[in-house]
Amino acid sequence: MEIIPAIDIIGGACVRLYKGDYDKKVKYFDDPVEVAKRWLDCGAKWIHLIDLDGAKEGYPKNLNIALKIKEKFNVFIEYGGGIRNVNSLIDVMKTGIDRIIIGTKAIEDLSSLKEFYAISKGRIIVSLDFGEDGIVFKEGWFSGSDLNLFDFGKKIKSSGVREVIITDISRDGTLEGVNIDVIVKFLQETNLEIYVAGGVSSINDIKKLKEIEKLGVNGIIIGKALYEEKINLREAIEIASN
Repeated sequence: MEIIPAIDIIGGACVRLYKGDYDKKVKYFDDPVEVAKRWLDCGAKWIHLIDLDGAKEGYPKNLNIALKIKEKFNVFIEYGGGIRNVNSLIDVMKTGIDRIIIGTKAIEDLSSLKEFYAISKGRIIVSLDFGEDGIVFKEGWFSGSDLNLFDFGKKIKSSGVREVIITDISRDGTLEGVNIDVIVKFLQETNLEIYVAGGVSSINDIKKLKEIEKLGVNGIIIGKALYEEKINLREAIEIASN
């Protein structure tokens, strides 16, 4: 099970949002490249890089930062935010990004996911961001949809995609802990493999998710808990890898 530190970017800086609210952002560092180095020095092998400007505007706006991190360090990067057409997908692929996160495009046009998956040669991972009622959100969490987390998860598998990121918006940035019941239900109903994000707040959350790893938990994405020093990254990686 992989532990993946999150770096969310607005205006070139490293920030965290509260429940996806752009008006409730906290800036932690000015240089995301230095933040990446901090997490790599702790043993991280992957960086979860989200272009919040891109998610809001509808096209990648901080791809240069991903490229800098990729060129400077020997690290795997998953990148998302505004990748909603083939041109943007190709632009991201040119940087050598290892995993490309698709959210809004998959929600609005599920049939296009097969095309994206083929063009990317299997490097696509779908992000399912959901609220308290299980409704899937899009466009940087600005808009809801008529899709249910569990039903949409089942449809995604038909596109060839086998891995998804599920983010509980109601807990993201809150340090409230993960909702194990929802996670287990999603795994059992969809048979997809997942990366869990949203609300990860303590080593206890890591231990809980480790217990259900065999159901299909491939990794955990951690943001605010690292920046607020609620979780020691080295300890989390050790627990996850044993």
